[in-house]
Amino acid sequence: MKIFDLIRMALKNLFRSKVRTTLTVLGIVIGTTAIIIMLSLGIAMNTAYKEQMSRMGSMNVITVHPSYENMMNVKRGRNDEWVEPTVSQEVLDQIALMPNVEAVTPFYQTNVKMQIDKYIGYVNIIGINPAAMPALEYNISEGRTLNSDDKLHIVFGSNMKDQFYNPKNMGRGRFMYGGMYGNEEKDFNFLEDKIKMSFDMSFGEKYPGQQLGRKPKVYNVEGVGILEEGSWETSYQAYMNIDELVKLDQEYKQSLKNPDEKNRRKKTVEVGYQQAKVKVNEIKNVLDVQEQIRALGVNAYSMAESLEQANKTQAVMQGVLGGIGAISLLVAAIGIANTMVMAIYERTREIGIMKVIGARLKDIRRLFLYESSMIGFIGGLLGIGFSFGVSYLLNSLGPQLFGGGGIGIGIGMGGETKLSIIPAWLAITGMAFSAFIGLISGFFPARKATKISALSAIHTE
Repeated sequence: MKIFDLIRMALKNLFRSKVRTTLTVLGIVIGTTAIIIMLSLGIAMNTAYKEQMSRMGSMNVITVHPSYENMMNVKRGRNDEWVEPTVSQEVLDQIALMPNVEAVTPFYQTNVKMQIDKYIGYVNIIGINPAAMPALEYNISEGRTLNSDDKLHIVFGSNMKDQFYNPKNMGRGRFMYGGMYGNEEKDFNFLEDKIKMSFDMSFGEKYPGQQLGRKPKVYNVEGVGILEEGSWETSYQAYMNIDELVKLDQEYKQSLKNPDEKNRRKKTVEVGYQQAKVKVNEIKNVLDVQEQIRALGVNAYSMAESLEQANKTQAVMQGVLGGIGAISLLVAAIGIANTMVMAIYERTREIGIMKVIGARLKDIRRLFLYESSMIGFIGGLLGIGFSFGVSYLLNSLGPQLFGGGGIGIGIGMGGETKLSIIPAWLAITGMAFSAFIGLISGFFPARKATKISALSAIHTE
């Protein structure tokens, strides 16, 4: 028999018992919907976590910190003073020679005080290698990034205005704890206005009872760029050429030890760094490079490592959620098998006639397999449509019902909240799997139909 004839006969047989076929298809619809929705919840959670991680930094970047494991044995300075562990330039040079490493830059971090017109700001400023900024994906929204020949030039984070306040308003109840200085709109521009900077925290303000000492050394700096929004890591930081920042900060610290500028002799001091950033060419190589860095005796952390741990947890969770949905599909598969077995008993005489007139056994087998596969395919197709409807309701009503995604599923940080995400591959896989379940469920009934005796089948009433 031709395939077209078998398909036509299969469809005709399915519509003989409309109620039974409908109920069997409904079982597949419920099973398919259950497994797709369960998996979509896990996918939404994983996607939200990735978005949250991406806001904290690039997945290709490794952060290097000094090791604190041997703190008790750390070398101390003169007068038994504590020496803070740092990352040495020697270690960074070794990292730069590692395979798959694209860029390495030390971070030199300190605090300064800035004044822009009537506003004062306590700024966390970081010295960075200008050439590494594009590699670290420090993208600019206004102005430009740092150049290698920049001196007193600064790139500001997107939310740096929040770090500035008007000292005159502090006594009016407009000062807020945590670095967010009131609701006043800051009417200054980092790229246009004059900026004064000092490493001395007494600069720019007068406090009651403050004793006048040496006049703070002030630098006139220039804002050359503002970073794009989106990254928590860079939003409240300012960046400067590391060579210049180290030079100025060391001069300030040396002046504190010896206030007499004329008699002070400049000493060459080996500077260590609080941290460093390493850019790896591909995400798949991050963990391997990270282990090589740790072998040098420093600590290394990356978003890729956290993501890998999260993926393992998410895989277990998706397996549990998928297993719950699979139970419904298993019950539906049993329903298909039951429907097909009942169809064989009802059509025993028809099977006998087909054998007598010369129908091949494989055609009879294929007929019943087509019927069971169609039940699975139709149920899967309807299940996918129903799944998208349920997913839409979850995404539309879920945030209100669960208080903005408070259950911790699929929270898009700073963006649209989604509790359920159904990618195209999940929908296609769900439909194919439903058809496959129907095919498997009809295998035993189809095999049973081929073994029925033709003569006894003809005499069946």
